[in-house]
Amino acid sequence: MQRFLPFLLILSAGPVCAQNIVWVSPCAAMTICLDPGSCTEGTVLAAETAVTNCGNSFVNYSYKIDLGNNGSIDIQSGDDTLNSPLPLGTHLISWRANDNCGKVNSDCSYLVTIKDCNPPNLLCINGLTQTLEFPECTATFDVEDFIINVNDNCTPANQIQIAMREAGSGTGFPTDTSLSFGMCEQGLHVLQIWVKDGSNLVNQCNSYVLVQDNSNACPCNINADLSLQGCAHTPDSIKLDNYTVRVEMNTDTTQNLPVNPTIQKYVTDSCFNATYTGLPLNKPYSGVIRAQRIGDPLAGVSTFDLVLINKHILGQQALENFYQVLAADVNQSKTITTFDIIEIRKLILGIYDTFPAAPAWRFIRPLNDPSNLVGYDLVRDTYQFYVSNLLDDVTLNGFNFVGVKIGDANSNATFAGNAEDRGAATPLLITAPDQDIQAGEAHWIPLQPSETIRLEGWQLALQFDPEAVEITDLRGISIDFATILPEGRLHISVVHNAPAPVSPEEPLAAILVKAKKPVRLSKALRVDASRLAPEVYPAENQAPRPVVFRIGAQVQDVLFFPPQPNPFAGETTIGFFAEQETSLELEIFDLAGRRVYHSTDTRDAGYQAIAIPAAALPAAGVWAYRVRAGKAVASGRLVRL
Repeated sequence: MQRFLPFLLILSAGPVCAQNIVWVSPCAAMTICLDPGSCTEGTVLAAETAVTNCGNSFVNYSYKIDLGNNGSIDIQSGDDTLNSPLPLGTHLISWRANDNCGKVNSDCSYLVTIKDCNPPNLLCINGLTQTLEFPECTATFDVEDFIINVNDNCTPANQIQIAMREAGSGTGFPTDTSLSFGMCEQGLHVLQIWVKDGSNLVNQCNSYVLVQDNSNACPCNINADLSLQGCAHTPDSIKLDNYTVRVEMNTDTTQNLPVNPTIQKYVTDSCFNATYTGLPLNKPYSGVIRAQRIGDPLAGVSTFDLVLINKHILGQQALENFYQVLAADVNQSKTITTFDIIEIRKLILGIYDTFPAAPAWRFIRPLNDPSNLVGYDLVRDTYQFYVSNLLDDVTLNGFNFVGVKIGDANSNATFAGNAEDRGAATPLLITAPDQDIQAGEAHWIPLQPSETIRLEGWQLALQFDPEAVEITDLRGISIDFATILPEGRLHISVVHNAPAPVSPEEPLAAILVKAKKPVRLSKALRVDASRLAPEVYPAENQAPRPVVFRIGAQVQDVLFFPPQPNPFAGETTIGFFAEQETSLELEIFDLAGRRVYHSTDTRDAGYQAIAIPAAALPAAGVWAYRVRAGKAVASGRLVRL
């Protein structure tokens, strides 16, 4: 089909015939609801528009549809508009535009999702009243008791899921279909009644129950609750979340305990409350509390930690507190030695996936004197609790833990805000000369810094094409400071016992690259920041500097650095390095995907920092960000305290 477009005047310094067909419509993904009365298809109305500077303004359009997005073409049409029902599911639509000059543009493809948008209809009763009766002294309510009618446009009534919870006791779709209230839960309870159809669409209504004991046959005095409370934080007193607390009650004095003697809770906030409910009165209770956190062993661990540990071993600069000492003792020998440096370097270089002798995190009780750097015998991983005679509900608190990230000698894992924040300093440019290498040839490739600087250490990961080249030797660093992984990655982690000068004339190191086939070096070698952040550690200050690596005149994508600090209370910044002036867009979303902040700007070439004030976020909590610089995109999480 042809569609006639208004005349478009294009002024150009070059020949007009060099222009291409350009799509001017968004070519964006679409979500379409099912047609009324249908559970199988929804009608899609779509048309895309392109422009051309061909002698006339006629553009021909056609489209193809891959139903189910499975790689096959199911529908083809020469129409310029799609107005047709498509089946339930996700489909790929690809448009083609051509003009009378023989130009073609097929770069307009997107997904169209046909989905059910109508949640179930739900009608509930207003409330119920039930009286406790001896000896059960329990009032039980089923979710069906509150539903007058429920129906859905596509899901049969017998396949609609129903559930309930007490208001304020959780989020998301509940798991309970009945609730029971005991003698100590008399009074009014607001309930949430939920339904969910086959498309996972939900609806919800509120009702209430009134639990009474009109005959006074069920007094609330035969058992009690025991609550154990505490919080976790980092050595820098920053709240620590996403950990597991485990409480184990001793059963030697509580035989035939009516509750599970073990409580294990995953804590998404900093503080926990582990409660034993319904414990018989007039008995003693005791037990043990411990906590743990599962995480990436490499989080917060870098060669900078090795620099700090090496200074501590050499007596040049002691670690600041015992939490850092505990983090550095990765082989748990109760001493810090060169062997700990070797073990941490193996993790950094990718020889280890985990530390052989230690978990990723260790939770201990707060130390009375963290400045005591030899206080190994004072470390306690657990708390003991004891109630001599339970007579009423009891809350014991103060069971606080400090989470120590093993291997992270400067305590910056996940959390920032200290002097060692990565990405806070101006990046150092490191270059290597580009060249053509013939099959069988080997060339030494120097890694040359752009400025003269004295370094206490540095780390870098390079990815190379193992089918095109191999790295056979290193010069300027010990072989123990590097490893070559089979998938084509070179990891380097260097620590100097004394500051080492480097300059454009004195490179960091040199790599011997041998070609397996004719190749341009810039096509076969690049920096790899996926596991190992490229950094150098200047002797003049304690702030690591990020590295930007470039081969010859190779233009790199924009290099983004993580937000620093994060979490933050006042302001955080996102750093990036660009080879040329670039447009900038910053978006911040809540976890439901709603955009709460948006800004645009234009930045000069070089290192730039995007400042994000706390006022840009509506409240404390976790937020998602997305930043675009030119065509490069980075995203992640922000935590406002």
